[in-house]
Amino acid sequence: MYVFKSILYATTCTALLAGSANAADGFDPRQSCFEILSDATPATKIMAASWAFGFLAAKQSDPRPVDFENIDTMLNNLIGVCSQNQTMSLLEVVDKSAKPTADVGGSAANAREMLMQFYAPGADHNALTQALIPSEADIRAVYNEPLASKLGTYIAEQFTADVTFRPKPEHNDLLIVHATTTNLRNGDAVLREFPGGYKEVVQYMNEGIPIVRFKFITSGEELGLAFDGLVFVNDHWAIIPKPWRLLD
Repeated sequence: MYVFKSILYATTCTALLAGSANAADGFDPRQSCFEILSDATPATKIMAASWAFGFLAAKQSDPRPVDFENIDTMLNNLIGVCSQNQTMSLLEVVDKSAKPTADVGGSAANAREMLMQFYAPGADHNALTQALIPSEADIRAVYNEPLASKLGTYIAEQFTADVTFRPKPEHNDLLIVHATTTNLRNGDAVLREFPGGYKEVVQYMNEGIPIVRFKFITSGEELGLAFDGLVFVNDHWAIIPKPWRLLD
C-alpha cells in the first residue's frame, strides 16, 4: 500500500505540477474498461479510479472520503470487474454498479429515493407521510421495553390522519445522514450527527436497523426542515422521531 501511494503521489505531482504528463496518459470512458486498465500508466490508472469515484459519489447521498486508500480500493475493484466484462466500456461498468444501490432496502440511496418522492410534481404529501407511520411491530423491531410500549402509545396519539410532512416551497434537495442502530449503540462517530437525545436511548435499540436523519433543504445550503428517526423495518421505511422524549 505504501509503495502504491508513493507511486501515485509522485506520478500525480509530476504530471500536474511539472506539466510533464506522458502523451499516452488519459482515457476515454467510452472505451473498453479492460483495454483502458490492462496497459495503463500509473497516471491513467489513478485518473480512471478517481473518475469512477466521482461518478459514483454523484449518485450517492453519503460519498466516501477521497484518499489514496479508497482510490486504491476503487482501482482494484475496477480491474476485477473489467476483467470479467471485457467488452463493456468504463462508463457502462461504473454506471451499472451505481444503479442497484437505490434498490437495496435500507440503504442511503434507497432512503433518498423514497424521500425525493416528496418533491415529485403533484405529490400527495399526506399519503407519503401516512405511509411512514410505524405499526407496533415496527416500533418493537427497533426498540425494547419499556421504551417500545411508550412509543407505541405516543405514535398512536400524535400521528393522526391529518399529520403531513412537506418541504417548504424553496426546498428542492435533501441532506441525509445514514447509519445503523449498531453504529449508534457502539458510539461510532456518526452518533454525533444525530440529535444528542439518541445517546439516552441507544441502550433500548435492537441491533442492525438502518436509521436516518434528514433535512429538506435548498440546494447548496445546510439549514432546512430537519427530521430524525427514519428507520427501515419489516421491508419498509417508518419514522419514530425523538424517542428520548418518552424517557422518564
